[in-house]
Amino acid sequence: MIKPSVEMQETSRGANENAGVWAVGNGLVSTTLVTYFAQSIGAGSGVVSWIIAAPKLVGVLRWFAPYLLKLGGGYRVTSIVAFLLSTLFLLLLPLCALPDMWPSTTWALTSLVVCWCLYHLAEYCGFVVFIAWLVQLVPNHMRGRFFGLRERWLTAGKLSGYLFAGILAATLRDAFAIDMRWISYPFLAIYGAIAMAVSVFPLKRIPEPLSSNQTHSSFFEDLKHWQNPRAYWFLLYGTWFSAANGLFSTLLYIYPYRGLDISLLLPMLVLAFMQLGQSVISRPAGVAIDRFGWRPVMIFGQVLVALGPLLFSFGTAGYVAGNLIWIAYALINVALPIAVVDGRSDSSAGPPLALYFAWTGLVYGLTALLGWTVANEFVDPKSLNDPVAYRGYFIAATMARLSAVVPLLLLPAESRSDK
Repeated sequence: MIKPSVEMQETSRGANENAGVWAVGNGLVSTTLVTYFAQSIGAGSGVVSWIIAAPKLVGVLRWFAPYLLKLGGGYRVTSIVAFLLSTLFLLLLPLCALPDMWPSTTWALTSLVVCWCLYHLAEYCGFVVFIAWLVQLVPNHMRGRFFGLRERWLTAGKLSGYLFAGILAATLRDAFAIDMRWISYPFLAIYGAIAMAVSVFPLKRIPEPLSSNQTHSSFFEDLKHWQNPRAYWFLLYGTWFSAANGLFSTLLYIYPYRGLDISLLLPMLVLAFMQLGQSVISRPAGVAIDRFGWRPVMIFGQVLVALGPLLFSFGTAGYVAGNLIWIAYALINVALPIAVVDGRSDSSAGPPLALYFAWTGLVYGLTALLGWTVANEFVDPKSLNDPVAYRGYFIAATMARLSAVVPLLLLPAESRSDK
C-alpha cells in the first residue's frame, strides 16, 4: 500500500489523465456510431444485434487477463500493450468500409464485426489489469473518491468525443450523397484510435505495486471468492441486469435511426449531455460511497437507470429524456469496481474483477443475440419506421431492468475495510 503522499498524487494524476484522453477516443467510436455505420452500408437488425453482442461474447476471455501478468511484464507493461493492441484493431475498422475491399456487403460487415470484437477484447483485458493495479494502490476508505474523480475525467472525455463525432458526422452527412454518407464514420474511428494510443503515456506516472502484492494464485483458487454469500448475490445482480440489458438492447439502437429518423448529431449531443451530467455527479457519488457504502448508492442508481426505456416511448423528447436519466449510470459505474473487489488490496483483487466482467459480458452478449428475436416479438420488422410500435417493447425493457434491484436488496452487509 502506498502512502497518501506524492506517490498517491502521481497515481491519481496518471489515472485521471489516462481516463480523460482515452475517453475522448472512446466517445468518438461509440456503439451508436458503429451501428449507424453498419446500417449505412446495408446492415439489418441481425447485424446490429451482432455488433452489440459479439464483443461481449469474446470478452469472456478477459477472465484470464490477470494471468497475463505471469508472463513477467508487470501491471504497467501489460496494460499498455493491451491498450495499444486495441487501438491497432480500431485502426483496421475503416478498411471494412471500403467498397472495393470486399467481394460483398456481407464480407464487409463480417470483417467489421471481427475488428470490433478484437478491439474490445484487447481493451477489456487492459481494463481488468489496470483496475486491479489501481486497487492495490488505493486504500479501501479512499476508493469512492478516487474512482469518482476518475469517472469524472472519463465522462468529461467522452463528452468531448461525442460532441466532435456528432458535429463532424452531421457536417459530412450534408456534404455527400445518401449512398456516400458512410465515409464520415471511418474518419471518426481513426481519430478515436489516435486518442486512445496517446492515452497510454500518463500510465508512466503510476508506480508498480510492491512485489509482495504481486503473487498469483491458481485459477481454481480464485473461484473460491464467489463461494461467500455477498459475492454470489452480487454476481446474481450482475447476471440479472446484464440479461435485462441484452434482451432489450437491439431496438434501443434501431429506434433513433429508423423509428425517429434522426441524424447521428442528436444522439451524439444527447450522449454528450449525459456524460456532462455523469461528470458532475461522479465525485459526489464517490464521497457518498465512502460515507454510506456502495450498496445504497448502487440501488438508487439502478432504480433511476431502469426508467430510461420507458421515457423512450414518448418520441424524440422522450428519447432525449431517457438518455439524460442515464446520468445515474455514474452511481453504478463508480460503485462497481469497489463492490467487486470487496475490500481487497492485493493481487487477489484481479481475478474477481476478471470473472465478474467476463461472466456478465457473456450473459449480455448471449441475451443480446436473443434480443433480435425478442424485438421481432414486440415490433414487426415492417413497423420499425413507426415510433408508436415500440411502446410495448420499452415498457417490458423498463420492468426487466427495474427487477434487477432485487439481488442488491437481499445482499448482506458490505466490507468497509481493507483485506
